[in-house]
Amino acid sequence: MIGIPAEEIVRDGPFFQSQTVRQSGCQIDYMIQTRFNTLYVCEVKFSKKPIGPRVIEEVEEKTKRLKIPKRFSIRPVLIHVNGVEDSVLDHEYFDKIIDFSQLLE
Repeated sequence: MIGIPAEEIVRDGPFFQSQTVRQSGCQIDYMIQTRFNTLYVCEVKFSKKPIGPRVIEEVEEKTKRLKIPKRFSIRPVLIHVNGVEDSVLDHEYFDKIIDFSQLLE
């Protein structure tokens, strides 16, 4: 649903970066690395209510903490249940916003 051909994916899965003296720790729900040096940082949110703009701050904080190799770019993705508020869409922060229910079809 993100639109990445399988042959371009180098690695994917949850990602954990341990905290050290020189780097902050962070946890990425799901991350995809492509052969074109792109990291898709996917935030997965399950909520009874639509997701609000705070999710943008959370993902920005995670990407700031993430130690990224040179020449890599980050594309944030939001995977949700029960919708997102219009303010999240208006920010145009996420490369893709995916409704989890679509994954079950």
